[in-house]
Amino acid sequence: MIEKERIKTMEYFVYMTNDCNLHCQYCSVLLDCQKSNLPIKPTYSNPALADFIKRVQQENEDTEVNIYFFGGEPTMEYLAIIELVGQLKQALPKALTLKFILHTNGLLLNQIPLNLSKELSLIMFSINYEKIPKYNLANSYFSTIMENAIITKQQSGIPMIARLTITEETSLYTEVLQVSSFFDLIYWQIENCIQFKDFSSFYETYCFEIERTFDYWLQYLKHGFMIKLVPFMAVLKFMFFPDRTDNEFSCGYSRGMIYIQTDGNCYACSDNVEACVHHIGDIKSGITLKKFSLEMFRCAKCSYRRLCMGRCGRMHIEFTDHHISEYCRMNQFMFNLFNARQAELDLVLREYPAFKHELTNCLLEYTEFTP
Repeated sequence: MIEKERIKTMEYFVYMTNDCNLHCQYCSVLLDCQKSNLPIKPTYSNPALADFIKRVQQENEDTEVNIYFFGGEPTMEYLAIIELVGQLKQALPKALTLKFILHTNGLLLNQIPLNLSKELSLIMFSINYEKIPKYNLANSYFSTIMENAIITKQQSGIPMIARLTITEETSLYTEVLQVSSFFDLIYWQIENCIQFKDFSSFYETYCFEIERTFDYWLQYLKHGFMIKLVPFMAVLKFMFFPDRTDNEFSCGYSRGMIYIQTDGNCYACSDNVEACVHHIGDIKSGITLKKFSLEMFRCAKCSYRRLCMGRCGRMHIEFTDHHISEYCRMNQFMFNLFNARQAELDLVLREYPAFKHELTNCLLEYTEFTP
């Protein structure tokens, strides 16, 4: 039985800068600004952004606003963020529920000003495992970001979600176990790329590791403890406590996410800005959300749709059918782990009814659900 549909809160990903202090090989956000004719920092004014947000909220009859400080690396522009927060709080109607989220690689998190940390509802922590050494972790990228995460948590108590990108050169099992004790939630995303180098090898490795991770997670679940792994929690939620239609991308693509580049142009996705494939307007003229439904894509007759919710809107727009099927195969393997243990999972949920409350935690709504 599907409960009342959750209304999608509008999400504004504001590029505070296109510069970054960590260059990740898989990054689809970092741009060649000179080649793309994009300014490093916003050229529009904060009042212009506030006016745009007011118009979009009115048009969508939405009273909740999530502002993500995005980039590039937004922590390189702390002063600009503080100024923006102050002006948005003044300019936006008091009737709006306003939340600020910092999306960061964590390297400069220890420098976060106290007056900003008090304003944040959440920190999204993007971790690059290609930068973590296999040994000699002391004084490394890993020790820096974990220490910053610990200090920030101790000082402010802000919820933190770790976001991992799984590539053909990383290990899902190792990554999850290495950071799971530092964060409130862990989410991982299979790298969005035009094609894989060696899909057969990647598929074999990913399936092996996700099964090991699932077994590890399930053993704790049976003992009354839920390790906060978003993809697993999402499948469990949609399997037993569905709360929305399965005909829209739950990530918010085409209906809730707005990426605002430094020149004021707006996109439905942060990937492939150069090609303008996901361009939806600009802050001056306004935007048009295309409102895609899953019935329009290969998801229409898929038996996994209620658990998957389409994975990624950008994937269905840009990738070949063959490449999409590769992502589907990897995630269907995960879904089958749950389907095979459905009766067992049902017993666990009956034994620990408090798990339902954990699966309705609003923090789950701040990431995608399906890797």
